[in-house]
Amino acid sequence: MPVKMSGRYPEGSDEDRAHKLLTQHDVEVDHVYGVVTLESGQEEITFTFSGRAQTAFAEHERVVHVMDGWDVLPPKPAGGTWRGGY
Repeated sequence: MPVKMSGRYPEGSDEDRAHKLLTQHDVEVDHVYGVVTLESGQEEITFTFSGRAQTAFAEHERVVHVMDGWDVLPPKPAGGTWRGGY
């Protein structure tokens, strides 16, 4: 009898969607811990990779910046584009 393995996140959850978004944009991720929608409409994604806490900022289904740590402020755009963004 085949055994179906459950996914790491509930199907259709924000974490599941964020994990797929990160990997589609070549961001290495072990586990997504949270997804928060900011007032600006951007999403703040907290995740780990290789034991390091990281935060990604995404908008319009595109990862625009990745930073080390979890308690970080979103970078301020300079002319609409973030420097050093992913």
